[in-house]
Amino acid sequence: MDIKTELLNPKWWLVITALIHTVVGVLMELDPDNDNELMVAGIMLIIPIYMLYAAFMNEGQAQARLAAVIAGPFFVWFLLCAILGLEITYPTTDYTFEFSGQIIPPLVFWGMTALTGVLGWNIEDD
Repeated sequence: MDIKTELLNPKWWLVITALIHTVVGVLMELDPDNDNELMVAGIMLIIPIYMLYAAFMNEGQAQARLAAVIAGPFFVWFLLCAILGLEITYPTTDYTFEFSGQIIPPLVFWGMTALTGVLGWNIEDD
């Protein structure tokens, strides 16, 4: 097993990002007593389903392309949110996107998932 090959495998980045997105991005921020937050969380929990489908039901070129297409827009969106300084207002907490230490983890996970997908976009399937 080559560590470099495994680090550039979109499957692992899809799984890791899906889990982090679910736990940290959705469930930890959720106030179940707020209907609006519950509705948004329900929609946001659909994303990991697509990611896990891409990770476990596909391989090779198809998996890489799905990783790029799913994660790429999220990476760009987080970047745009930071550039524009957008603010999320929840009854429990307010969060402003800005270039700080808090924006680094989502940029790394979504960015690496997208990057591994782009790098494998034209790989030859065996």
